[in-house]
Amino acid sequence: MAGGIISKARWTGVENQTPVPRLEIFTRGNPDRPDFVYTADLRGGAYTKILAYSFSEAVDDLSGSFGFTVEDEEADRYGRTVFDLIPVRSVVRIYEGKGKGARRPVFVGIIRRRHLGMSMSSQGVKRTVTFNGKSVISAIAEFTVSLDQRIPTVQDAMSRSKDLTVEFAGLGGPPSIKEFMVMTWNHFLRTSEYAGIATTGLTGVIRNFIGDSPETFINVLGVEQRMRYNVAMTFYNAANNVIADTWRNILPERVYEFFSRVENGEPRIVARKVPFGDPNGSGGAGSFDDWRDLPAYAISPVSLTEYTLEQSDEEVYTAFASHVIGSARDRMFYISANQTMSDSLVRHSREKQRLYGFRPLELSFNGYARRGNAGNAEIEPLTRAISDLNDMAYYWYSRLDEMYSGTVTVCNDFNSPETNPRAGCRAVFMGGEFYINRVEHAWFYGGTPTVKLTLSRGMVYDENGMMREGADGVLKNVGRRFRELERGER
Repeated sequence: MAGGIISKARWTGVENQTPVPRLEIFTRGNPDRPDFVYTADLRGGAYTKILAYSFSEAVDDLSGSFGFTVEDEEADRYGRTVFDLIPVRSVVRIYEGKGKGARRPVFVGIIRRRHLGMSMSSQGVKRTVTFNGKSVISAIAEFTVSLDQRIPTVQDAMSRSKDLTVEFAGLGGPPSIKEFMVMTWNHFLRTSEYAGIATTGLTGVIRNFIGDSPETFINVLGVEQRMRYNVAMTFYNAANNVIADTWRNILPERVYEFFSRVENGEPRIVARKVPFGDPNGSGGAGSFDDWRDLPAYAISPVSLTEYTLEQSDEEVYTAFASHVIGSARDRMFYISANQTMSDSLVRHSREKQRLYGFRPLELSFNGYARRGNAGNAEIEPLTRAISDLNDMAYYWYSRLDEMYSGTVTVCNDFNSPETNPRAGCRAVFMGGEFYINRVEHAWFYGGTPTVKLTLSRGMVYDENGMMREGADGVLKNVGRRFRELERGER
């Protein structure tokens, strides 16, 4: 979805709705035929004794989480209950909304734990079952190849550990982010077959809800599609190797992010450079399209039920240094270079350094430029790339003490579920824009369905997506009373 404010009209919100969530549970693997259907609609012809559900998606979380509670009623003529008949590893689809909005699930998960409870009430014995689990994408993120030397056939797999490096070298340049993730996944799969012991976890029921091809379930977004360096490293150790850890080693946190999200009803892995803008992008003119093009959700006073905001100087960085582990210019080189106070090697925020002292943020990268990097052919592009990364880190993280973070809870709009805020997008609130790090949907029978947002990076941005300079970028009058909970102008 392209950028822009997502709402039917200015500050409309949800005034009237009848929330009717639906849960489909699959125990046998046919994605077209759920074995159990729960709905709060008494006319639905399905199980109606659903008491509550919740689910969450968050940036830098490939697992997500969900849970739901139902009454433990008899489900067949043998007297078995739903607790007996819904096992762990069952797949759950959660639907919200009505009409077209109810045709696509908003979350797809795997049950990992189930809990049976019983209590006495004025109406007699009450039995409930609570199911908890993670996103179905967690089966991908947890794909592990064990290369423990005690396991037979591992030696053959270890002998192929350099094959992936050779594949990357054959590309003739840095791979795209998607090429890196897809090629790594396929190599992990082949290595597990060589070892004869590891599997992807995408077997049985789960495989039918994700698919077999990483080309399909991996989605790379944003302006930066290609990696900044050649990849050259040994990808395996002599223990357990988890695919998500391998991705994170090469695409490090603070610069790149991964998360799971349901796109058009299908579970997907989303990967991208952190979308806060690149001051050296577009030929040096600066590019902030990644931030500007994020869907932006206007927080309506009508739907707003609760919020908290805070500003803190606990996390402040005043110097920004990137380095490539194993390269000719490694961490020690840049520590020495820092003594020159040269912004071409280590970027400094001198204004903040006078206030907070020297607080470095180091961005380290694994596996690049490990061969033949002593000559200018490697040093010059490496130095330019490191300088660009330092400039990005300076732009992204030098003003954390000026930004606002917090939580906002709004009514879940079942009338138009496509207008509900999503993780990894923007929230327009209090005269500024925030990054949505996490969303948590919650509903209980008879209550108001809510979406709780965890927000960060609250600032004032211009029409191009760049943070405004100095005091113009800081939110104004955040402490004004009650205004945000009033209806306001229509």
